[in-house]
Amino acid sequence: MNAISQKHKCHQRNNQQGFVLVLALVMLAVLTLIGVSSMNSANMELKATANAQQHQIAFNAVQSLLEYTLSDTGASLVSYQDTSSTPQILTYTLANASSLQSSVVHVGCSVGVGSSLEEGKGFSYNFYNINGSGSNTTGTASSIQTQGVRYPAAACD
Repeated sequence: MNAISQKHKCHQRNNQQGFVLVLALVMLAVLTLIGVSSMNSANMELKATANAQQHQIAFNAVQSLLEYTLSDTGASLVSYQDTSSTPQILTYTLANASSLQSSVVHVGCSVGVGSSLEEGKGFSYNFYNINGSGSNTTGTASSIQTQGVRYPAAACD
């Protein structure tokens, strides 16, 4: 009986050695799949971050363009007393942007109410829309922005 028991244990041990190899291969395959999916996820996040950065560059460039148009230097190139509907075009250059252009368009005039003693004798204002557009240097991201401006006027026509 002792010899039969030893023979049975020996046969059982040989079956288990093959199972360890199969288990190790399955675990290796699972870890490989986890690694590949992590790399794909990181690659997608990297592309999204680069895309957001390029859009931020274009947005900031157009913001700079609008600020330039309103600044003393830009305002000297634009007549804020012009009441025609013809757009006044202004271009601007930045190191990391291209195609920066703004247009200033008169959209209306309004007379202020005035004080209670001088009704109807308030200040007059011309209203303008400044439309700015531009893109990054590679042209992969662009931005279009509009800002309203109010300037004092001598009178409304």
